[in-house]
Amino acid sequence: MVDILKGKYWSKGIQLVEGCTPCSPGCDHCWSAGMAHRFRRGETEGRYTDKNGRFDGTITLHIDRLEKAVRARKPQVFSLWNDLFHESVPDEFINQAFDIMVRPSQHKFLILTKRPLRMAEMWWLWKPERGHIFPGCTICNQDEADAKIPIFLQVPGKKFLSVEPQLEDIDLSEWVGRAHHPADCGHSYAFSVFDAVLCGAETGPGARPVELDWIRSLRDQCQSAGVPFFLKQINKKRERVLNGRTHDELPWYRRFRGRENE
Repeated sequence: MVDILKGKYWSKGIQLVEGCTPCSPGCDHCWSAGMAHRFRRGETEGRYTDKNGRFDGTITLHIDRLEKAVRARKPQVFSLWNDLFHESVPDEFINQAFDIMVRPSQHKFLILTKRPLRMAEMWWLWKPERGHIFPGCTICNQDEADAKIPIFLQVPGKKFLSVEPQLEDIDLSEWVGRAHHPADCGHSYAFSVFDAVLCGAETGPGARPVELDWIRSLRDQCQSAGVPFFLKQINKKRERVLNGRTHDELPWYRRFRGRENE
């Protein structure tokens, strides 16, 4: 069961890719890099992070972790870490991962990337339409929204947008809640823009503050368009109550839709 009271929108994480490379302003205080730096300090100092605790581009791949996870009998929502579409991840590894995930399964998979171009290019090779695989794209500001969303929309089928950490006010009105016909990807399909929008403030040491009006604006844009909205946290203490309620709308956990803070 998803622990929505703590803002957790998956039931289990799979570190399919260890390591990464900063590629966004949202990477400045990356929680994954912080964990890698903390727990690998000493015997493996510098294996994945530099002296400042930022990912240094080193990666290690673990297809065995995915193979083991899918054998679980209890249905799970798996979140894949870190970025499966990192530039150093071979196509062959991505193909292996998809070959496992596209099989009929009681599980669901969330695949989040900051590199939507490579995701879009490879997604068309698999076209996973079984409904249990959800691609997602992370943005943190308006520049990233304008640059990445048009590319991400070339990914067919269900998908979600993660605005985390939210670093400024973001206008999604051009994209939320309407059908989209990608003009430059060579396909005539029309598909829904987003099945959900996730939002969260930055946490941890040095976290940059978020304005509640930025979050309210995103929520209102989603509600007006009928797009599910999930609020992960609004500050370092991981508080989640906004205007007297939580927002836990997740298409992969529909029974939690509309649940309010008690």
